[in-house]
Amino acid sequence: MKLALAATTALLLTACSGGLKVTESDLQHHHWNLAAIDGVAVGADIQSDLEIGEHFSINGLAGCNRFFGSATLEQGKLRADPLGVTQMACAPEQQKVEAAVLNTLTQGATVQHSGQQLELKGEQHTLTYQLADWVQ
Repeated sequence: MKLALAATTALLLTACSGGLKVTESDLQHHHWNLAAIDGVAVGADIQSDLEIGEHFSINGLAGCNRFFGSATLEQGKLRADPLGVTQMACAPEQQKVEAAVLNTLTQGATVQHSGQQLELKGEQHTLTYQLADWVQ
């Protein structure tokens, strides 16, 4: 009984400290909507999303341009490089969001995943996504 209690306590402490490793299967087949950049909510008029699919393909809307490619997840860090990106002109606010998203994805970001929320913490920005739904 004491051994089981000690093991459960150790597991809970590890989970609370962020020690549980995020795997590709935790992130695949989900559609995420960008909710905040650096803790500041993204305006409702700016749509930005992220989908991670089979074989860790990645695509979405950065700010006003679509992006696509493949990503890797190594030692808890997500990186998508190179990314293909459409080349439409963006409004200044959309461009700020787009630059933060594309830079974070291509430079690499530490992943924190807690059910309905995905956080990508890069060198310059922290992107917070909310789960929209499951995708094929």
